[in-house]
Amino acid sequence: MLRFRSDTGKWDSTKSGWEDPRAQGLKIRQETVAFGGRLWWVDLRYGAISADPFGDLTETPFVELPKGSVPPEAQGHEAYQQLPKYRRVGVSEGRLRYVEVSQREPFVLSSFTLHEEGSGGWTLEHRVALSRVWAAEGGGHPWRPLQGDDTPQICVLDPLHANVVHIIVGKHVVAVDMDAGKVAGSSLLPPDNHRGGFIPCVLGSRQIPPSKGEVFHAIQYYSSTSI
Repeated sequence: MLRFRSDTGKWDSTKSGWEDPRAQGLKIRQETVAFGGRLWWVDLRYGAISADPFGDLTETPFVELPKGSVPPEAQGHEAYQQLPKYRRVGVSEGRLRYVEVSQREPFVLSSFTLHEEGSGGWTLEHRVALSRVWAAEGGGHPWRPLQGDDTPQICVLDPLHANVVHIIVGKHVVAVDMDAGKVAGSSLLPPDNHRGGFIPCVLGSRQIPPSKGEVFHAIQYYSSTSI
């Protein structure tokens, strides 16, 4: 990890203490997540490794995905490449969360929350069958019936409402309220957009007042594993 310090005007290089063998071959297929004063690098096959970017990187725990979400080793490279469509780790309502959607009927959407005590475990918070949600609402949604390979894909987690996940179905972005078991809203995808163009909304911020001796850091992480 390379870190730039404004007080010295130089980059310093810090080697991580990642000893877990799963952390040695990370394949990072989504953006880095900032949560709890740490940076989280996510491998959607197995889990996430985290580190305090301002520390000495000696404490770098690995958090495995929920039981049943880790795919078998025999699964091929092409299947791994598709995982970002159906899985995502992000922050919502101040908690680190993992969501996934199954690729077969009835397209089960599940949401898990990382334990607050730092034990590394996950708690299942929501689970809904999307096909049943749509059928219960009369089935009149414009993305129904699904066409060809247009199975639901994870778009983004709602940063303010942990019960809402935005998914892509065909040419539509659909907000699913998992507490209520219903569609909270939908809209057409922009014609020139795709899943990679979506990020959670950025909340307004105020300028940090300058103070004597303050230090700013720019951080860059390099993995020896090709993506």
